[in-house]
Amino acid sequence: MIRILIVDDHQVVLDGIQSMLEQEEGISIAGKSMNGTDALEFLKTNPVDVALIDINMPGMDGIELCKAIRKNHPEIKVLALTTFNEVSFITNMMKSGASGYLLKNTTKEELIAAIKTIQKGEQYLAREVQEKLISASFGKKDTAFIPKLTRREKEVLKLILEEFTTKEIAEKLFISTATVETHRLHLLNKLGVRNTAGLVKVAIEKGLV
Repeated sequence: MIRILIVDDHQVVLDGIQSMLEQEEGISIAGKSMNGTDALEFLKTNPVDVALIDINMPGMDGIELCKAIRKNHPEIKVLALTTFNEVSFITNMMKSGASGYLLKNTTKEELIAAIKTIQKGEQYLAREVQEKLISASFGKKDTAFIPKLTRREKEVLKLILEEFTTKEIAEKLFISTATVETHRLHLLNKLGVRNTAGLVKVAIEKGLV
């Protein structure tokens, strides 16, 4: 029996994945968590074989959660289940110890296949993810590679450099604070940095704003 922990900050996603998997023979839902902190607490006292985790979550994001799981519970396999299909997210997640990467538009059949594959110690990448990685491997050997930012990401980055808070950025751009945080997470991953100081440094070095 493969014991599954589902980690996602949206209740409808948690319930949907549970509904997809709970009747599947050989798979059981060990638990559900809405953030990384709760997930790590759950793992202290509950045996789990595979953790299905989202990337964009409040507090600890999925990449940091993956690192923590692999460090504290190396026997647990991690499968990313996310909407993010950018190469930076894929590579960061895999470098953090994930065994697989699926998009949320996946089918029940593929999700089950991925779970069973990584449980055996193998890797599983969705076809779209594989294609992204293959495309990225051509023509990007330039060490001075400058990541491509969207117009909105550039706007958010500029305001971050001007030391505006998340709330102030949201008000200026007429978007929610959650959306600002999503753009910030995109920027961190695209630029390969861990915090705001890193964003500032790379943005200045590469002349991104």
